[in-house]
Amino acid sequence: MAKMLAQIAEQMESFEAAASVSGSPTGSRRDGGYFEALCLDFWEALADICKEKKATVVGATSVGGRHWQGLRNGDRILWLPSKHPLSSVDSSRAAEWLKTNYDVTELVSRYPGNERAVQDFAPASGPFSGQRYPKIYENLKTGFDGAIIFVRADTLERKMLLEYKTAKSSLGGQIDGNAHERLSFQIMQFLEVATRYPSASLRVLANGAFVRYRNKYHVNFKIQAQRLRCFGWFDMKFMCTALEFLALAEECESWLFAKEGYE
Repeated sequence: MAKMLAQIAEQMESFEAAASVSGSPTGSRRDGGYFEALCLDFWEALADICKEKKATVVGATSVGGRHWQGLRNGDRILWLPSKHPLSSVDSSRAAEWLKTNYDVTELVSRYPGNERAVQDFAPASGPFSGQRYPKIYENLKTGFDGAIIFVRADTLERKMLLEYKTAKSSLGGQIDGNAHERLSFQIMQFLEVATRYPSASLRVLANGAFVRYRNKYHVNFKIQAQRLRCFGWFDMKFMCTALEFLALAEECESWLFAKEGYE
């Protein structure tokens, strides 16, 4: 099982998105979906390792078209992404903790508050001026690609949100410059989402193009993660190599099988 996990980690690192094709409409590329499927294979392999070590499957749930399985050891349950829905009992409580989409109106209501947003941010004129300003973000959501939760004694101890990113180099020298700015937005949005939970973290899993080709993203995402540690609730890691993926798996596995008193 460990060998399978390592092989999948290597496939994630070596994954290469196809070169840009002139005239391809936005959203027509499926490279991200292929990489996400590899990531789900990775979580399935980790779940198999946990079962091999006698963790028991205690539940399964689906939220927003995504699937998870809960693995128990003692009073700890690790909820990992699953590639397919499982035939097991549903957990509505875990489903709430596993949500990956957040309503912008709700986030704004928590900070700074919708009235304060109108006061501070609304334009002076136009279709969204004044009290009409909340309409500009009404029914819009901020979403993440997945989540892992760490439940101890029936209490959410930590939530880990997941983002999957792929890069490519059409010319083989430098990463194409038309991607990945959205991740910086996701990082800042995570600051708002994280305040909902007793402990939260963001793990970005990306293909190895970020360390195969020249780019400004790898170093700056690493810097952003370090800079934002000044926020006590923020913990982020950007990873794109097999060793980093395996370290993440070890982090999850070690928590599940920790001895009593482990923090």
